Amino acid sequence: MKIATDLEGLRIDWRFKGFLPDDEPLSIDSIAGLGWDALGGDLLFPLALIKQSALDHNIRLMADYCRRAGVSFAPHAKTPIAPQIVRAQLTAGAWGITVATFHQCRVMRHFGVNRLFLANELLERRALRWLVEEIDRDPAFEFLCLVDSVAGVELMDEHLSDLRSATRIKVLVEVGSRGGRAGVRSIEEGVEVAAAVKRSERLQLVGVEGYEGIVASGRSEQAIAAIDAFLSDLRDLAGELGRRHLYAETDEILVTAGGSTYFDRVVDVLAGRPWSLERPVRVVLRSGSYIAHAAGRFDESAAFGSRHLVSSTEEFQQALEIWGMVLSRPEPALAILGFGKRDVAYDDGLPIPFKVRRRSGERVALGAASSILILNDQHARVEVPADLPLAPGDLVGFHITHPCTTFDKWRLLPVVDDEYRVVDAIATYF
Repeated sequence: MKIATDLEGLRIDWRFKGFLPDDEPLSIDSIAGLGWDALGGDLLFPLALIKQSALDHNIRLMADYCRRAGVSFAPHAKTPIAPQIVRAQLTAGAWGITVATFHQCRVMRHFGVNRLFLANELLERRALRWLVEEIDRDPAFEFLCLVDSVAGVELMDEHLSDLRSATRIKVLVEVGSRGGRAGVRSIEEGVEVAAAVKRSERLQLVGVEGYEGIVASGRSEQAIAAIDAFLSDLRDLAGELGRRHLYAETDEILVTAGGSTYFDRVVDVLAGRPWSLERPVRVVLRSGSYIAHAAGRFDESAAFGSRHLVSSTEEFQQALEIWGMVLSRPEPALAILGFGKRDVAYDDGLPIPFKVRRRSGERVALGAASSILILNDQHARVEVPADLPLAPGDLVGFHITHPCTTFDKWRLLPVVDDEYRVVDAIATYF
């Protein structure tokens, strides 16, 4: 399963922050041969960039982990909405691709992804009709989405009722947590929803789904116990639906969960012991932000963060960085940098400074004594040691605490090697 490499002749021009072509707009395909130095004046600041070696490492690491664990992988594309990254994930062996919205589904379908898992309910008439038409047009296209209520099942049936098509939409019952997001709150509710699907002429039940990341935070004993309890409930519902013969006629039953923090718990609880159902069970992991990883609290909570699952070399690496220029040093312990909320995530921790590149080219590592005090729209107020040699025109690099809401602020990101030479660019489609 491959996706198209064509980015429709994307031309790099004034629309993309960070880039300033000298003459005519550049083709994205020409970037690798230009010899640009991302930090040496060939690009503009602020600048979000991707480290090629770290991205490749993270994709390989997760793919290898899933193979060893005996689970399938459908990485969540909502993090970057970048077909080029999706292509790399599929090449590494991904079973399918997860999306969060119908828009994301259309983007990935446009670039040729043949198996899409919408980890959400889909209740809009026009979207459902487009979907059926797309499946009828291309029988190789496989689509799955979620249901969590009898009312939702009936609404989907209503929207699809007058279509002259034999296509049935594959659905999974979503399991939620009290006070959380969508999803049934009990096995009894799950059975009711599954029974409604079985009565439907337009839908077919193929599995159960949940997202454990909203249940707890951190890796304390209490947090892990809560995560495991949620996943056990998910497993119990999957088994109960099988015992009641509520699944459609399908070769396998899908059981899926997993963000980028507790994916090891998903593997242990859902795939760590045999299933006793009449048909094979495919456990599908759906991590997304692992491709860039993240600093701070996320790093401490992630399965490949503060602890190692197999060996000391199995750690994710920060692949997404943002670099800003020092605009002012108005006080000894304060520096003003030229990036802000319009450029980087601030919803789940602030970026963490890790390195200075002085105008001379000298690189200086930064420790815990430096941190962002506050982000404005276009400025970062950064606390620095009073004796740190940092002057206007110097650059400061930051690791990202939340990749999802950083990617969505950039339509084109340069990809760099370990010396920050530009080797490619990645387009996003938010």
